[in-house]
Amino acid sequence: MPATIAEQRLTTIVDGSDRPTGVTLLVNSALASTVGIVIAVLADSLGRFIVGWLVDRDPIIYHDRVEFLTGDNPLALAGGALAALIVGASFLAIYPASRRHDPARLCVLWLILHCFRQGFVPMALAGVDRQSDVALALTHFDLPAGIDMVVGVGGAIGLLLVSLAAAPAFLAFATSRSEIATPPRRVGFVARIGLGGGLAGALLAVLFFVPDTGSGLVSAIPLFGLFTAATLLSAPGSKAVEHDPHTTARRFSWGLVAAVVILFVVFRFALARGIPIPPDPETFFVS
Repeated sequence: MPATIAEQRLTTIVDGSDRPTGVTLLVNSALASTVGIVIAVLADSLGRFIVGWLVDRDPIIYHDRVEFLTGDNPLALAGGALAALIVGASFLAIYPASRRHDPARLCVLWLILHCFRQGFVPMALAGVDRQSDVALALTHFDLPAGIDMVVGVGGAIGLLLVSLAAAPAFLAFATSRSEIATPPRRVGFVARIGLGGGLAGALLAVLFFVPDTGSGLVSAIPLFGLFTAATLLSAPGSKAVEHDPHTTARRFSWGLVAAVVILFVVFRFALARGIPIPPDPETFFVS
């Protein structure tokens, strides 16, 4: 099928053949990162929502937070991190099954990374902030002193390992070995698809969570893309990478656009109005 004019303008000569440039790959990565951030936050909120309901705290889920109307059981606060880790581990289990490096696989990769980030960051904070969600949840149990530090170190190590392990996964989206043949090229490739896509996706994700209702999520989201900075550290040494010369991740994905639009509608026009358990049969929403 002949290339469109837009694709021809986004092509470059790579190993003697015309292929779309890294511009479309960067755009796809940004859109995939946005989907990953939004679903990770949704998994976190649903975890709080479900655990809050189980411990009788009458939760209400919004687009940017979960409010508890009754009770003070701190276990509900840790439900978010637990749910995010479960979702991340579930997608990680099926990730190797697909060999096609297409936009869908790129989206799943970002989803895994952001879910683990959403789970490991609260764990890491438990070691330095006794008022953090996980630290407060730990006080519900009769645990030995210092367990919060153990959990915090575990969360920090988990976050670092996930960031470092992402480099080979990103490099696999290269169309040729020459593109990632040297350490500088590998760093440059990961910087574009990982760091660049992550930061752009985080900025786009802000639109899902405005206006800021005091949860602090909006101000924190731009930092979500920075956790892949550690990925650059392992990029130079990631040599044994099975790249896919037939990758379609460099062709603009309307599927990712559709996913972003659908999630935006759900967040802005449904969750933003608040949904309690059980919902009101007449109004369903809080407002």
